[in-house]
Amino acid sequence: MHQSQFPHVSLIETNRGRAVLQPGPSSNPSVARNQANRAQHATDLKQKLQGFSTSAKEGLAAREENNLPSISGGVPFVLQIPDQDGRIMDFVAKKLNLEIVAEYEDGFLIVSTEDLDLQHVIDLADDFANEVYGSGAMASILDIDGDHTSVNRIQRIIGDDLMAQWPFQPYQDLMLDVSIEVASFNPPPKPRGITSRTREEVKARKLAEHQVALDAFYQAWDEKRLQRESEIERLVAHYGGEILRITEHETVDFPDSFSMRIRMRGAGFFDLITNFPSLFEVTVPDEFSLPVSSETEVEVGDDFELLAPPFDAPRLCVIDSGIHENHRWLAAAIDAAISKCFLPDQSDDDVADYVRGGGHGTRVAGACLYSDFVPSTGSHEVPFWLVNARVLDDNNDLPKRLFPAQLLQTIVEHYLLNSGVRIYQHSIAGNRACRTTRMSIWAAAIDWLSYHHDVLFVQAVGNIDPRGAVNSPGILDHYEAERFYPEYLREPSSRVANPAQSLQAICVGSISREYFEDGDRRSVAPSYLPSSFSRTGFGLWDSIKPEVVEFGGDYVADSGNPPALSTPPEVCPETVRSTRRGGPPFASDAVGTSFATPKITHIAGQLAALFPEKSPLLYRALIINSARWPDWAEQAVVEDRPAIVRSIGYGVPDRARATENTEHRITLISQDTYEAHAREGLVFGVPIPESMRRPGEDFAVRIDVTLSYAAEPRRTRKSRRGYLGVWLDWGASKHGEPFDEFRTRVLRDFEGGEDETNDGNFSWVLGNATCRNGQTNGVCRKNGTVQKDWTIARSYELPDMFGVIVRGHQGWSTRDDETANFTLVVSFEALGVDVNVYQEVRAAVEAEIQERQQIGLEALL
Repeated sequence: MHQSQFPHVSLIETNRGRAVLQPGPSSNPSVARNQANRAQHATDLKQKLQGFSTSAKEGLAAREENNLPSISGGVPFVLQIPDQDGRIMDFVAKKLNLEIVAEYEDGFLIVSTEDLDLQHVIDLADDFANEVYGSGAMASILDIDGDHTSVNRIQRIIGDDLMAQWPFQPYQDLMLDVSIEVASFNPPPKPRGITSRTREEVKARKLAEHQVALDAFYQAWDEKRLQRESEIERLVAHYGGEILRITEHETVDFPDSFSMRIRMRGAGFFDLITNFPSLFEVTVPDEFSLPVSSETEVEVGDDFELLAPPFDAPRLCVIDSGIHENHRWLAAAIDAAISKCFLPDQSDDDVADYVRGGGHGTRVAGACLYSDFVPSTGSHEVPFWLVNARVLDDNNDLPKRLFPAQLLQTIVEHYLLNSGVRIYQHSIAGNRACRTTRMSIWAAAIDWLSYHHDVLFVQAVGNIDPRGAVNSPGILDHYEAERFYPEYLREPSSRVANPAQSLQAICVGSISREYFEDGDRRSVAPSYLPSSFSRTGFGLWDSIKPEVVEFGGDYVADSGNPPALSTPPEVCPETVRSTRRGGPPFASDAVGTSFATPKITHIAGQLAALFPEKSPLLYRALIINSARWPDWAEQAVVEDRPAIVRSIGYGVPDRARATENTEHRITLISQDTYEAHAREGLVFGVPIPESMRRPGEDFAVRIDVTLSYAAEPRRTRKSRRGYLGVWLDWGASKHGEPFDEFRTRVLRDFEGGEDETNDGNFSWVLGNATCRNGQTNGVCRKNGTVQKDWTIARSYELPDMFGVIVRGHQGWSTRDDETANFTLVVSFEALGVDVNVYQEVRAAVEAEIQERQQIGLEALL
């Protein structure tokens, strides 16, 4: 790419230390009552434990008598424990010696034990009654359900959709995805006792010791996984079932669990669900619904040439229905040598797009290259290559034999290792709202791959079809129920589809463009509002989903009741079409979030070319930071803002804002990808020259701050804080606050002590805590792994150095060596005045860096 005359500038990292964090939750009243009534609570626990022991032994004896496949790992049961912090989890795992299978809502845990007598737990209950030191946490056990076949356990495993069919009919054929816990609360060891001052010989010895411990951990993990996998294989074979696979491996592995897709009779699934102790989730595979258009005729000329990118340009992988690779508008930018088909029973080189109506992957690939419109004349060059991964069949469907999470792992490992591909365009999503009980296997795979391989997925949020399916009404179904646009977009059934709840992916919705009206036919959505088919948020744990939107078209409705929906060219994005079955090479004849998503991938490709050595975490941060709400949203009343965030997230990104600056706008980026530990704070500063802060120079300044981070996920956990090993948020300076005061306020090393929820006194649009600060009640920016906020300030309110702290918080990991990786972006823009913000701030940054280098040099002399 050409070098901008206004390149991004580096943020200054000023300090790191212990962050000032919000105090933990107050004690639970039920736990307090148990502490006050120790004898009665101990008696209740012992009675339930003894009942479990008796029924568990009888159940195992009956299983052996009926010659059913053996299952190791003991027997599962349910505990209710509120406030499941690290201390309580450690007590359950180590003191009670129970294997924690998974967390669920309302403070419930599924645990398992091979010690069916549980005498040591009963003894602890007696100790609690007698106030023996070390037994106090028994007060946190509110209830014990020892019946492993009870609804209390089963409904948490299979969810509402399958619970309606429970118990399954013995001969009912089912295909389900199952998840098995392996090491939910036992993370791998990390090297200890190594600092920047550690001598090289000591460091080498400690690293060697750590490698031995690490090898032993993974060997034990593999042995446990293989044992549980073998037991499932025997059970499935006993019932004449099949474990589906696309490679030699049938499982998808996470740090705490593995998952697989099984086809089996209802009797087999009944046995698996009721008796397998480490089973924590069973779900129905997603159905898919992707847009397909009808044939269209458009006249085009021959005066067009696509120029090949440089050989070493970045590569973007299009995971879709294949691509018409010799298409004149695509061929020169496709690295055809590494194209691959991942469909079962198809040859690896069968990578064409066979979908009727101009294809699907071909259209997506074209939108990655051209974004807004397809040029018809002249020459065109893009700074990146496309890679073709065909996974959808001729009907634009993902075959059931393809387990999506396993498929994505296979694709990333193939293209990252062989070709260094770090950006993945993924317009495939289910046709119903995602579940909200825990992160799905598919979405967790995206999060795991993003963290471990430093890759970026750009994900469509999915479409609301004209006609829906069971428990997933379509647009016309809503109209017949007298739910009209935009109200039906706020229905739970319109929530983003799996895997768009992924915390690490950039999830993309669609907006309309120009309003269409012709006789009795009108666009459903007004101009630049959410498309009538675009799914909305929030995501899991009230995270902001979609993060961004782009033009993906809209439906046109007539005056019928219900109306007929159509897609005339005036409401459709222009896309490249496959011409395998005839038709023009490009046209405006299809709509969907599938075609909005690659427009964001286009910006990611531009950033990868501009910053080839940087992490995709930075690309994500710059894309989100560049996003703006349309005028109608910026001008909306405060009460409407939660609905705005749910439908369009942070707004519409802009390539120019993401990749470069102007005289009036400057973007500052962190120099590297940083690591943050729990309870650690990293402070960054942007010096604001006095010439900008003088009262006589008063003007409006828009400030945007975006944090993008990744951390180790665990599927057995139920909350955002438990799902990630370490989670992050950020805070900022106050009006005119001296930088030394800011550091003192946010870092304990400087004797700080203020509550972390204090977000400064700039009027941030979203704020850092739901219903506590910010202008948008009910929305909290810190619930996702990309966190943006913005404010309009007066120039005289700016401090001498605008400070931002990134804070680490304890997630599932209780160890100090677990970290999250992050990048940070801050931008300033002068509004409505001719002020050279770029040059003034850049000069101040360079002067600050030079001064710090001089101080450092003098300290060495």
